[in-house]
Amino acid sequence: MQQRMKTIDAAAMDFVRMLLGPNPSAAYDLMSKTGQAETTREKLDAAAEAIIRKFEPKNVTLQHTYFIEWKGKSPTLVHCGTVRFGQIVWKSVTTESTPEQAHVLLSADARKEKLAFVVWLVPEQNDWKVRNFRLNNVSTLAGKDSIQLWQLARTQQARGHTFNASELYGAALATASRGPNINLGLSESIVNDGAKLIPPADIQGQPPYLWRNAETTYKMMGVGLIAIDGKIYVRMVHEVPPWQSDRQVGAWNKEMLSYFKRHFPECSDAFAGLVAVATERGSKREYSTVEELTAAK
Repeated sequence: MQQRMKTIDAAAMDFVRMLLGPNPSAAYDLMSKTGQAETTREKLDAAAEAIIRKFEPKNVTLQHTYFIEWKGKSPTLVHCGTVRFGQIVWKSVTTESTPEQAHVLLSADARKEKLAFVVWLVPEQNDWKVRNFRLNNVSTLAGKDSIQLWQLARTQQARGHTFNASELYGAALATASRGPNINLGLSESIVNDGAKLIPPADIQGQPPYLWRNAETTYKMMGVGLIAIDGKIYVRMVHEVPPWQSDRQVGAWNKEMLSYFKRHFPECSDAFAGLVAVATERGSKREYSTVEELTAAK
């Protein structure tokens, strides 16, 4: 078994290193027949280029390997790992009809955050081949992992800061995600805990949100958290009409930020600043304004 695990780990590492190397399409040869049927060499090249350009991953390391073996008909869902406080730490969705398979979790240093890689392998012709993979899960935000973000969310919820808590629960869930083939039990715990929270009406449902400020209505296309220089900021995207100058659109951003700070003064208790992104209606032009929150901790 020990030698088998070493072989599986080596196969996963070889695949990731090849995909992030100078010739990503060669990783196609390390995939199973089913895996190859779902992609092409060109798609691998494009995916690798996007990952490298956006994240610049390096220092790929092995985190954990889950080996699954059974007799008889293969199930579609396998629970694996340990149970802590009644919660399953890990579970995998499996669809390959084979008595053996493995999910390998790896990590890498990205430009500003940590990345989580997942490689699903199955045996084929005396080798372990890649059935599927996911390489673009950001597993930290401003250096904080999903557990730390979850703890921050619970703290903000206890203080009655529902906007802060809602955004932090969302960030915790996003950083805990490992794609469709593997699901950390932590994600279920975050979802169950966050379900007790009622978000502010301003961010309930799906965007766009309409925020009304006296005679002005802001069409918010998205609200979320981003990391800047190791700190967490609230990023808000609002749609605006075509602008004539940077000064004009900058003033629109500042007006929206002023409204937001009056409406959610609690933000300074959890976040370092705000980012307003004005996106021009009918085009792809954007203009961003960053504002620090001086009371932020």
